Amino acid sequence: MNNLEKGIIYLFSFIFFPVGLIVWIITVFNQNPQYKSVGRTALYVAAGSLCLQFLIRVLNFVWYT
Repeated sequence: MNNLEKGIIYLFSFIFFPVGLIVWIITVFNQNPQYKSVGRTALYVAAGSLCLQFLIRVLNFVWYT
């Protein structure tokens, strides 16, 4: 898997949280360690994105209430 493909997966994982989860589920059962690493990183990016979105929503709620 080249760097462009990895970057696209990470970008979509950041923008759309479920994509990172789906990629992780697919790569968990793969025997290639490179794909497992990509899946794990996509999961971390998706989790970070979810936390960031939650923080922004809480701050937005506090700011405008």
